[in-house]
Amino acid sequence: MKLLYCVCIGLLGMAIFSPHTSADVFASRITVTNPDGKPFDGNFKDGTAAMISYLLNDTATSVSVKILDASNGATVFTISATNQEHGAHSVTWDGSGSIGGKKYYVSITATQPRYSSTNYTNFVFIPTSASGKNIFTRGVDAQRDPKSRGFGYVYAANSDPLNNTRLRTGILRYNADASYAGTVDGDPMLTSTLGITHPGGVFDWGAISPWYSTLDSKGRIYATGNGSGNIYRVDNDSAAPKIIARGLKAPRGLATVGTGAGFKLYIADDTVVVRANLGTSDTLSTKLDTVAVLGNYVRDVIVDDAGYLIAALRAGSVGGPGIAVERYNISGTLPVHRVDATWSIPFTTGNPIGLALKGGSNSSSASDDTLYVSVRGADGTDIASIGIHEISSVDGVFPVVTLVFKPWTIPGSAGGNISANADLTIDYAGNLILFENGNEEIFMVSPPSSTPLRATTTPGRDTVSVSVSLLVGRDSFQPRDFVVNQNYPNPFNPSTTIGFSMPVAGHVRIGVYDMLGREVALLQDEEIGAGYHSVVWDASNNLGARTASGMYLYRVVAQLHDGRSFSESRRMMLLK
Repeated sequence: MKLLYCVCIGLLGMAIFSPHTSADVFASRITVTNPDGKPFDGNFKDGTAAMISYLLNDTATSVSVKILDASNGATVFTISATNQEHGAHSVTWDGSGSIGGKKYYVSITATQPRYSSTNYTNFVFIPTSASGKNIFTRGVDAQRDPKSRGFGYVYAANSDPLNNTRLRTGILRYNADASYAGTVDGDPMLTSTLGITHPGGVFDWGAISPWYSTLDSKGRIYATGNGSGNIYRVDNDSAAPKIIARGLKAPRGLATVGTGAGFKLYIADDTVVVRANLGTSDTLSTKLDTVAVLGNYVRDVIVDDAGYLIAALRAGSVGGPGIAVERYNISGTLPVHRVDATWSIPFTTGNPIGLALKGGSNSSSASDDTLYVSVRGADGTDIASIGIHEISSVDGVFPVVTLVFKPWTIPGSAGGNISANADLTIDYAGNLILFENGNEEIFMVSPPSSTPLRATTTPGRDTVSVSVSLLVGRDSFQPRDFVVNQNYPNPFNPSTTIGFSMPVAGHVRIGVYDMLGREVALLQDEEIGAGYHSVVWDASNNLGARTASGMYLYRVVAQLHDGRSFSESRRMMLLK
C-alpha cells in the first residue's frame, strides 16, 4: 500500500532521541475532557462521558484506545476504531471498568500495513508556496518524548528576511501530520517568538536568525543566531526567547545531550565545535569547551548513542563544495582534529547539510543507530547527491551510505536541487521529516519495514481522576456478566461509541443494520478477551461511504469460551 497526500498548509489549520518503533502512524495530542471540551469532572453518574481526543499523523487501519489503572497498569476498558484518516479524532468512555476514587491514564495503539519492505515512502508532501505562506526554515526538530506536554509537535526555526510574504521570523510549530499548530489558528507561528522586523513582533533575533533548532529533554527549543553570535532558548510555547550564550563566531548546528547537572549543548561554530556545559544553569556561566578543531566549515553536529560526535563538513571556512560527514571519539583529550576521525564519508560534489539520528533500543551503544543526512547537490543535475542519505553501521569502521529519498521525484514537487538550509529530523515513530525551503516543500517519509503490519503505542502524559463511577465500590476489573451498553452519544454525528462487557473471552461480532434488517457496516468480528470493550462507528458503510441520517440497529453477538452465547440489539439515531 502506498499513500501520498498533498495538503496545502493554508487549508489546514537535535539530538535527544526517544525509543520508537519502525511504524509510521502514531497518536499524539492525547487529552481527556468532558464531551463539551471542558476539563474532565470525574463523574460518570451525571449522564456525561469522558471524551478522549487525539491526533494521528497518518491513516490508521485500526486504533485501540485503552484505559489503564494508574496504580498498576491494568487495562480496565478498551475502545476499538477502524480506518481513521490523519488528523484529529475523539472517542467516548462511559466509565465502564472504572472505580470511584482511582486514577487512570490512556494508551493508544495505531496500526497500518507497511508501505514498503524495501523503499522509503513519501506519505506527506506539502508545497507550502501553494498557501502563499512559504517556509524559510533553517532548522527543524520533533518532540519525541511522550511525557512532554509538547509531544508530537514539530518545531522549525524560520528566518524570513521579507515582510509578511512568507511565514515570518521566529519559531514555527506544526502538528505531527504537518498541519498548523501555532498560537493563532491558520498559522504555525508561536507569536511570543515573532521577530520585531514584522508587525506585532516582540523579539529581536538579530542578524540571520534563528538558524538551526533542537529540543532538550525538557522540551525547550534552542536556536542559533548566525549573524549575532548568540544562542537562544524558548522555554515553552508561550514564552519569549532568551539569550543563553553570547560571543560565538558563526554558530550553525546544535545538539543537546544529557539531563540535569549533566546537560550539555554542542554548537557548530564556523570551523570548530564547542560545548556549553549548562547543567541546571539558566544561562552559560562557564567557559565554552573546544571539542573539535576541524579546519572546515561545520554545518551541523550530532552525538550518537555511544557519545561520539558526528559533524557535517563543507569545504573552506565559509562553506564551499561538500566535503564529508565524520565521526569522532570525544571521550579523551580535546580538541580532536580531522585526522582523529574514526570514519569519514566523502561528498565530493554534494553538500551535507542537516543530521538526524535514529537511536536503537540500546541507548548506550551506537551499534543499532542509523544516521540520516540531507544533502544539496553541486547543481540541479547532481542526482547522485540530492536528497536524504542513510548511513548504517555507524559504530563500525566502514559505514554504509545509501541515497534513500529523492524529493525531486515526488509528483508535484518543483524538483531540481534542494536548499543549502534543508534540514531534517525524525519523529516518534521513526519517520523522516524534511523541511526544504528552496522550493518551499515539506516531506514526511516512512522507512521500509520487514513486518506486514506496523503498530505504535503512545502512552498518555496525564492521569485523570474518577470521583463517581458507574459501579461505585466495585472491587474487580473483571465484569461478571455479558452486557451491551447504549451507544454514546445518541443521537450522534459524526461518530458514536458502542460499549459492551465480556465476563470471559470469546468471539464477538458487531454489525450495524438499517431498519429493513440489511447490514450496513461490520464493526468487529474477532476473538477478544474478558473485560470492558467498545467500538466506534463513524457512520460509514462497508464500502467506506457515509450513510444517510436516520434510525439504525446495532447487534452484538458473542460466543463465549465457556459455552455461553449472547445476542443483543439496540437502536441508535444518526443526525446530519
